[in-house]
Amino acid sequence: MQSELDNIQSYMTTEEEFEKKVENINTAEIIVLRNLTKFPIYNKDFALPDMTVGLNHQGYARALYDMHEISFTKNELAVVLPNHLLCPLESSKDYSITLIILSGKFVDEMKHRTLTHDYSKFHIDPSTHLTDEQVSQFMKIVDVVEMVSNMTEEQLPNRHEMLIYLVGVAFELLNTFRKHQDVSRESSRNNVLFNEFCDLLSENYRKTREVSFYAEQLNLSPKYFSKIILDTVGISAGGWIDEYVATQAKQILNTRIDMNIQQVAFYLGFKEQSDFCRFFKRTVGMTPKQFRKQPKDQKD
Repeated sequence: MQSELDNIQSYMTTEEEFEKKVENINTAEIIVLRNLTKFPIYNKDFALPDMTVGLNHQGYARALYDMHEISFTKNELAVVLPNHLLCPLESSKDYSITLIILSGKFVDEMKHRTLTHDYSKFHIDPSTHLTDEQVSQFMKIVDVVEMVSNMTEEQLPNRHEMLIYLVGVAFELLNTFRKHQDVSRESSRNNVLFNEFCDLLSENYRKTREVSFYAEQLNLSPKYFSKIILDTVGISAGGWIDEYVATQAKQILNTRIDMNIQQVAFYLGFKEQSDFCRFFKRTVGMTPKQFRKQPKDQKD
């Protein structure tokens, strides 16, 4: 087992390797990565379609979550929801974390089939501090989740159903831990709307970047909708849409070397390559071509 963990740690050293590992998430449904000592990359936004649960065993880390700075210390458990922006900033030399990655499709099914979970409460405050005993209790569930996720449908015909149940239990346990901490964690209507906006954006950002579209989908006026987003995350709705699209663009430019600039532009829903280049230059501060030519460690 230790050699397997060592292999995972050495494998998770670069952005490309991390993305290659996550590519298998739709088939695996859940991936457990133990005792990682660093993020695959720092000072760069990620907007994964999957849910990531991280439990910090020692050391500390800082990151931007939806542009709010958060710190992550020993015994803290953080839930990063699908399609939200995460930008790791730094971590200590003794940092050690277990990651549980759940596919977006799996999370969607959980929402409809498990006990009621108010996932929106993780938007503004994604982390929960656990006691040593609570860490031990939570990791016992992770052990079983990992065992089941590593089995095939042939080995365990009801594998999927068991994973749905086990993850539901894990979140019920986490809800119990949170209830004993700060009552101010209760989700506000603004946070719920922001969550719905993020879901809509992840589904439609290639079709439209118009604030009015998302406001209409949420049955709000564009002015009131923009105010809610500004009050919730400190950036306008239009600014958030631009940031999200730019993050997706940077990820594609980094990873899809088989796609030229024009193909990236069309994939993201821009009618003309020139429109995409102007958008990227305005949002990122350089052209897509200049961004692609940068060394990996300089891209943010």
